[in-house]
Amino acid sequence: MKNIYFYSFLIMTGVWLSSCDADEVDCVDFGVTLSNDVQEIFAGEPVTFDFSGNPDYIVFYSGEDGSKYANKDRLRVEIESAELSYEILQQYTRVPYRNKETMSIFISESFNGDYSTIKEDDWQCLSGANGQLHLKVPLCADASGRETVADGMDLTAYKDKKFYLAFHYNAVAASDADTYPRVDVTSLVVSKKLKDGSTSTMNDPKSQFGFNYAFEAITKKTNFSASNTTLLFQPTTDNLKSDVDVWAISQAIDLTAVSPDMGTPIKSLNMKTQSYTYTYNEPGEYTATFVGSNSNAWNSKSMVKEIKILVKENPVN
Repeated sequence: MKNIYFYSFLIMTGVWLSSCDADEVDCVDFGVTLSNDVQEIFAGEPVTFDFSGNPDYIVFYSGEDGSKYANKDRLRVEIESAELSYEILQQYTRVPYRNKETMSIFISESFNGDYSTIKEDDWQCLSGANGQLHLKVPLCADASGRETVADGMDLTAYKDKKFYLAFHYNAVAASDADTYPRVDVTSLVVSKKLKDGSTSTMNDPKSQFGFNYAFEAITKKTNFSASNTTLLFQPTTDNLKSDVDVWAISQAIDLTAVSPDMGTPIKSLNMKTQSYTYTYNEPGEYTATFVGSNSNAWNSKSMVKEIKILVKENPVN
């Protein structure tokens, strides 16, 4: 009899433990409405979304380019057109380097990705007097030794090809110069118009273009770097007795490749959030999407709520 009681106790204990399984998460109870049932939304004015329920996490997709829930898993797109634009600032240009093309711009479909050996036959010059497109580069012809140029090109012919971009710094040693010119390539942007009417951009020399430096002739390699905004070419005075020949070359660029659209986390665990305010700066139709979820280390449950937003031109502007 004792064995029967003990066995029954084990069964009841097992049922109780399974009903309180720590791996389980609660179902999501979540709702979104426009605050005060607002009827008109104008560009540049904040709009507030009210929440009901209390999910552990909420992520917001505004519906603008780069933040569309429908594109959260998208990795490739169809390109209608593409353009490259850039700015180049050259300064500290001494007399031996004035009215000369210290910087050149190249493109290649045949570069093999080996940054240790640069074969000029693999590259097509796009800039300057001898370049195919005569893209602008600084000449610094006047006594200031400083010049900024801006230019660009149509990349649509490369929409279905992989290619490399390069910026080439080339200066010959001069005995009467106390420094080499400094060159900053900034505002480097590839703008893509997609066949669905949206746009996508590349504007980060380091993380998106993936520029690496190749040193063909140099004494000291410091002061050459790719940041999130700039390509820097600034030979130090250690190089004054030698020629400087340095390339900054992108990784292979595939215009059809894109990063998935990203949402903005607006609520985390143990954080009370009853509303969220956002401002649309451009008129248009948007799908604002909120993803509410409950999760732990083992399981996750989520609920998606969408609200169609019509943003009108602000009559005040």
